[in-house]
Amino acid sequence: MKQRVNSGASSPTQPDKSKNLLTPGMKNLVVGLCLLLLSAFAYGESVEEILARMDREAPRFHAMSADIDMKTYTDVLRDTTDEKGTLKMQRLGPNSIRAVVDFTEGSDARKIGFFGKVVRIYYPNLKQYQDYDVGRNSDVVNQFLLLGFGSSGKELAKSYTISEEGQEKVAGQDTTKLLLIPKDKSVLERLSKAEIWVPKDAAYPVQQQFFEPSKNYRLVQYSNINLNPQIKGTLELQMPRGTSKQKQ
Repeated sequence: MKQRVNSGASSPTQPDKSKNLLTPGMKNLVVGLCLLLLSAFAYGESVEEILARMDREAPRFHAMSADIDMKTYTDVLRDTTDEKGTLKMQRLGPNSIRAVVDFTEGSDARKIGFFGKVVRIYYPNLKQYQDYDVGRNSDVVNQFLLLGFGSSGKELAKSYTISEEGQEKVAGQDTTKLLLIPKDKSVLERLSKAEIWVPKDAAYPVQQQFFEPSKNYRLVQYSNINLNPQIKGTLELQMPRGTSKQKQ
């Protein structure tokens, strides 16, 4: 009996495995990378676009209020504190900013008022307050307060070297993250860098992070932001009768 000789040709019923180069894991990776790129192009913005929007909106800004969640990290203690409160801010002129931060619900209850050259801290549990004269540093304090709120793009670009650091979701919002490096050496002594997260089509941040040379940092997230609310007269830090000034 003659045996049939196999000519070496592939059987038409057998799949050519050489054509199936992507494993299921690699396919998932490729799909994931494509989705990531598509999401980045969907809402990513350039520094120029964001600064131009700030330029348009800055002249309209005169006040804001918001709920805040602030995390403060102290490097020497390896300690992080988390505080929730409210912020009110009022702009009376180009170099006249007033703000009140209220942390009266925490264990370290206090209200902090920023009024030009004076920072006032009120302790409701003690019914006492302290005043701190920031003197020539008042411009630096105002600069921090206005970082993204009421500042024009030109003002930010004048004071900081700004770069775009990618896109992130913050509190469910698509944002562009900006890195700001102070140009002034005196500011660099207090602030090594700052980061702000700006939502698409907004001229203000929903999150800020401030880094000190000591490796301490402060992360602030804003919610329920209300731009230009009605504030009667001049913004003040309200204290009840009988409040006394602490002796220093």
